[in-house]
Amino acid sequence: MLARGSALPLVLGVLLVLSILMTSMLRLPGPLRRTVSLIASETQEMYLAESAVIAKLEGFSDGYFAELPTIESRVLGPWTEWRASVLTNRENARQFERGVQKFQFLLGNEFGRFATSEWARCAIALEQNLKERILQSDGLKSLSGNRRFFSLDSNLMGRASSVALNVSAGDLTLDLGGAGAFGDVGGRTTVRSFMANVEGDVKIRGNVHFDTLRIYATGTVILQQNVDAEFVEIFGLAGVSVSGDVSLAGLLLSKQNVEISDHAKMKFPSVAVAIGYRGNRLALLEKAVFEGAALAPSGIVDRDPSVVLLDSSRALLPFCMESRPVVFSRRRL
Repeated sequence: MLARGSALPLVLGVLLVLSILMTSMLRLPGPLRRTVSLIASETQEMYLAESAVIAKLEGFSDGYFAELPTIESRVLGPWTEWRASVLTNRENARQFERGVQKFQFLLGNEFGRFATSEWARCAIALEQNLKERILQSDGLKSLSGNRRFFSLDSNLMGRASSVALNVSAGDLTLDLGGAGAFGDVGGRTTVRSFMANVEGDVKIRGNVHFDTLRIYATGTVILQQNVDAEFVEIFGLAGVSVSGDVSLAGLLLSKQNVEISDHAKMKFPSVAVAIGYRGNRLALLEKAVFEGAALAPSGIVDRDPSVVLLDSSRALLPFCMESRPVVFSRRRL
């Protein structure tokens, strides 16, 4: 507590410091002054974008606060994505420049307990959303029969920066470890985006990094060896298996079994759901690490003592579960 009469000297001291700082700012060299001005402008942009997100979370409609940008929303895998535009100056009038989105916010829903029927409804929404986005992606290539790739070359990639495949009546295997069209960093193949809709099984192994990996398969999806991905959406009707030095974050979904084992890691925020009518199982085994929500609403969860599982109260649920939205990631685009 401040002693009586000491507040005025404190205020005067703060004003003196601020005056010195402002005087120093005026004496800054031109390039440094422009850098400081740019940082201040970017900070103000982020402040307005965050304020708009907070207003939307509190239930205010877009445009309620005239000085805040509008928020555009779309489903991104199991999460919801909000994007905020940037405020620009035109003819001395402050207005939002249409079409220029500078900030991305990712939201999940706050953890809560839901009935099996609600999880079944959510799983259907996640499955349909994934399949539709793969089949509607630009540059989709249709193949038939069993396919095995040891590299993703320019013939497969074309001029796009991603690969999208639709494989009918066959399995898909990716044995990636050498240099491909996407580059080779330290002996590791790097892939910006890979997605596939497969009428069969999918196996991915090798020393490979994916920025995004999306797989929809009517069979089993298996990830092995030294595979890592910043964001995955994987649906395997017959099952999903992740093992070895695999590191992922995102969604694993099956109507049968999901198994994560042998030191494999699912990073926060992740969701793994094994949901079916009978006999479905979610297994966390052999020193696996899971950070998120892992469950089998109508089956069994098999977890051995060596597994590290994040406290479920910190988990984030998919967009299709009705609970309070929570922002877990933000970035400047």
